[in-house]
Amino acid sequence: MTLRLEEKVEARLEEVTSQLGVSKNKFIEAAIVEKLNRDGKSLLAEKIIDKVLSRDAEVLERLSDA
Repeated sequence: MTLRLEEKVEARLEEVTSQLGVSKNKFIEAAIVEKLNRDGKSLLAEKIIDKVLSRDAEVLERLSDA
């Protein structure tokens, strides 16, 4: 895989990975995993909310009228 970065991003990546003592590859892999986990949790939460709103629409409507 090839990853093209803006020069400023590449320079910052080099600086941070050097300070941390990790490879750019490992750093980017960890960032991708973190993003996938965060987005996956968001998608799951959205699905759950949609299910609850659909399943309990009548009850929620009555509560909003109270």
